[in-house]
Amino acid sequence: MIEVRNAGASACGLSYYPAVDLGSSTSADQSRNIKPLVPGGLGGPPAYALHAGRTAYAVIDLDPSGATTGTAPGIDEMNVLANGDHMPSAETRNFPLRSAAKVLKPKLGLYSATVAQAVASMQQADTRS
Repeated sequence: MIEVRNAGASACGLSYYPAVDLGSSTSADQSRNIKPLVPGGLGGPPAYALHAGRTAYAVIDLDPSGATTGTAPGIDEMNVLANGDHMPSAETRNFPLRSAAKVLKPKLGLYSATVAQAVASMQQADTRS
């Protein structure tokens, strides 16, 4: 789960979903990182309005099929940029994944007001980001 909180005094706009990719923390070349599927059919502003004092949630499933074989080797890090449309890449945050993490055709949901809505959105992911 990815959680973004607006600690400011006014609303702000986010992308429909965070910019996320999965890769190796030791790789100098991040161009081969895996990007999750996202829900299709999006377009036009506003994407997601995050009101002051509120939290938005996005959910990622690294291995929706539950596969134990055929998963991507060497994936040990998730890179997240909360607002890929308006934030510089330097604001990307890197999160280690546990060594047993399996990654195969990951899915990412849209920002939502609740975790349940974010999960439902993730389950509809069908498009390359």
